[in-house]
Amino acid sequence: MPDIIAAENLSKSYGSNKAVDGLNLHIKKGEFFGFLGPNGAGKTTTIRIITGILKPDSGTVAIDGNASGDKQKIAQTIGVIPESRGFYDWMTAVEYLGFFADLYGIAGKEKEGRINSLLTEVDLLKRKHSRIGTYSRGMRQRLGLARALINNPQILFLDEPTLGLDPQGQEDIQLLLKKLNTKGVTVFLSSHLLNEVSNLCSRIGIINNGVLIAEGTVNELREKTKLDKDKTLTDIFLNLTRNN
Repeated sequence: MPDIIAAENLSKSYGSNKAVDGLNLHIKKGEFFGFLGPNGAGKTTTIRIITGILKPDSGTVAIDGNASGDKQKIAQTIGVIPESRGFYDWMTAVEYLGFFADLYGIAGKEKEGRINSLLTEVDLLKRKHSRIGTYSRGMRQRLGLARALINNPQILFLDEPTLGLDPQGQEDIQLLLKKLNTKGVTVFLSSHLLNEVSNLCSRIGIINNGVLIAEGTVNELREKTKLDKDKTLTDIFLNLTRNN
């Protein structure tokens, strides 16, 4: 299976602070990849570089074979749910998704059909004409997912997609993500909820102080730390980040 994300020797500094330091990352098409790290470890900076929002000081990124400089092709390939969602409370869900469809040049019956299909997928069709300001947090999270899918992306980047949701809201989002992944969408998930990452992700990378310190399946990471088989991803994460 070819790499759909290939990042080579990425570095980014803010003044004397090296946010990302010589990071290499390769993700296969169809993977559900978890990206973990303590606060300030470089997760968000890495995602911004990979998605083309931020330019690295050095290193290269290719998305499905397209270099990071080809922003138009990359934009058509990826969908992003940032930690800061950027909703417009005065818009309805249809208006909101329509705005982003317009940005991608999706029009006419295709636009209408895609919006209705996505709102059905995230269980918001009955509220499609309600203003976003009336939505609960869980509904907003689901709408954010629909927004990220409006261009039918091959890769979905998520930064804390279930942050602040109750258990039912978390489960709803997780089931949607599993369904998308089974349909072939590559998922890149950054989250502090380690149980969520352990349940969803086929492979995990851990970053600390801007350096990718470990990468592999949960079992491979457990072997790396030489922890007992009953130890969880939380135990593994704490062991690795405290010792690196």
